[in-house]
Amino acid sequence: MSALAARANVHYRNNLHEPVTIRRITGTGPSRVDETYSTVGRVFDGERRELTGGIAQQDRTAIIYAPTLFDAGLASDVVIGDFLIDQNGIEHTVYEVKARRVEGVMIAYELTVRA
Repeated sequence: MSALAARANVHYRNNLHEPVTIRRITGTGPSRVDETYSTVGRVFDGERRELTGGIAQQDRTAIIYAPTLFDAGLASDVVIGDFLIDQNGIEHTVYEVKARRVEGVMIAYELTVRA
């Protein structure tokens, strides 16, 4: 790991401090596997939009620390369809995933999520 990537890693680790969990469900029926991977991150309020007749939807942005996920056993990147469980226990569906890399080193994910 380069010096720049190491500094970025420390910076993210120091600023992402809310406990969050990624939940991944694979398979169907009796062979369904439900796994969770804990890490730290921050969940930010997003833009609230009215859909119809007073029904509103609010997307949120979450930045989560990637190395802890891999240490916990996550075999691949976070993907659309995974779930993010925030520090209040609220489960959000992942709708968009952006990787944050510094000099090729995976540091964090930026997720767009919806409850």
